[in-house]
Amino acid sequence: MKNYRENKIRKIELIRERERRKVKKSFLCLLDTYTFIEDKENKTIMKLSLWDSQRKIIPDIINSLLLIMLKTRQVGLTWLAAAYVLWMAIRSPLFLAIIISASEDHAIEFLNRVYFIMDRLPRWMIPPIKSRTKMQVEFSHQGGSVATIKSMPTIEMGAESKTPNILIIDEAHTIRTVKDIYNASFPGIEQAKGQVIIIANSIKNAPGWGFVRDMYLASIAKANEFKRIFLPWMAHPGRPQDFRARMVASGMDEEDVKWHYPETEDEAISAMASSYFGDALARHTHAKAGLKGRFVRDTKGAVSFIADPKGIVELWRHPYFLVKGWDQCRWERRYCMGSDVSEGVGSSFSVAYVKDRQRDEIICKLSSNRISAHEWAVQLAMASDYYERAIITVERTGAGQTTVKRLEELKANQSVRTVSGKTGSMVTKEFGWHESQQNKHELCGDLRRWLKETKGTLWDAELIAQCQTWIEDETGKLGPEEGKLGDCVMGAGCTQQASLYLGPCSKIIPPEDGWLSRWQNEGRKKGEAWAA
Repeated sequence: MKNYRENKIRKIELIRERERRKVKKSFLCLLDTYTFIEDKENKTIMKLSLWDSQRKIIPDIINSLLLIMLKTRQVGLTWLAAAYVLWMAIRSPLFLAIIISASEDHAIEFLNRVYFIMDRLPRWMIPPIKSRTKMQVEFSHQGGSVATIKSMPTIEMGAESKTPNILIIDEAHTIRTVKDIYNASFPGIEQAKGQVIIIANSIKNAPGWGFVRDMYLASIAKANEFKRIFLPWMAHPGRPQDFRARMVASGMDEEDVKWHYPETEDEAISAMASSYFGDALARHTHAKAGLKGRFVRDTKGAVSFIADPKGIVELWRHPYFLVKGWDQCRWERRYCMGSDVSEGVGSSFSVAYVKDRQRDEIICKLSSNRISAHEWAVQLAMASDYYERAIITVERTGAGQTTVKRLEELKANQSVRTVSGKTGSMVTKEFGWHESQQNKHELCGDLRRWLKETKGTLWDAELIAQCQTWIEDETGKLGPEEGKLGDCVMGAGCTQQASLYLGPCSKIIPPEDGWLSRWQNEGRKKGEAWAA
């Protein structure tokens, strides 16, 4: 009888040990098998059943050292975060998780979710509890090591004095000092090779929203290493198709509904006053980095592209005649360029784009804040020659006048704008595009129309990000939000003006045998760069 009981106990312990190992190995095992959460709406305890939208992001939560999650309301991310830090504390000795919330009440609420899940796990599943308070829990692991989950209210020093393995900033949009907290905490996180998770809603008038959106936009532009996750209102499978309409019908302001329950990533990160480009950006979600490099001109005047990670050129497509499969036919007016120009002293940027008018797509970008307006003209001329003497439209206000004059000296292919004379009875011609509020409305309107209608892919994440912060204020003035850059928008706008300046592009059918050799030779004499 005694042996029977001992064998049964051993079998039970073997089963438990096997389950402990499975849970330590798999976060999904903990969620799917052992996690219960509170159904606040019905005041009941319920077994967690992951939605598809939740299950899909579990690998990102586990594997991303830097993660920013922008979400609609009530999609369970805080519960997932609570389960995640508990799982890490169960499986990891010498572990420290710091959770920062907007207030002490919110900090206590987060840890209460950890306790809610923990208290419903089998007792043999978790290590012995060393201490448990309203804002901290400690687990004793073998060898005397301790795993800690500490939930804290907002303090500007954040986790500065600690080296946490995980820092979670929950409801970051509600924290006024979130930027200071992140900056103070990150050195310790980096030292510990730890993880940062930022969770936020897109509430535009919330005190921490500016930081959240800047980090999110920087992620889109690949200016930081954050992995981004967006969960729209449809991520909750229980919401009907007319959910937002019902929210409006219940008395919520339509703008508030969009903030609390965004439908698209563009809608979530748009400016508070609504981006000027708005819905025109909705489908532009396929941005990716191009090939970095620079243009060089040889002694014979031909221009080539050289890969260089420090170059000012980002290239998505080479000229069509350099691409494998070229049909040996030439085009007229296929490429155009537009450029905004800065002084090159390190503040604002000079930005230029090349557009393939046949594909209706921006295929190349030049960007620098360290090149003088005079030298910038040389870079534009090389880019123009590389893309079949693409016509150039330069924003000629301020530093742009220097660029325009230098382009004249270089005999570059510039667009010419016809404008009324001062008396109104004469017309004059000028190179480039002169900035005024009236002209800016024309430029931005044409760019917005193109963004909405183009069938091409918009590759440049920085342009998309700047368009998000481009607003029209109550006086009708157009420009970026305070503290934001708009050089990419202006460069893209000038590119579209260059495209509108030209007639339709057209393929040239060879007139006779031997045309290609003569054409290439003629092109070389003019200083144009053709395929070898």
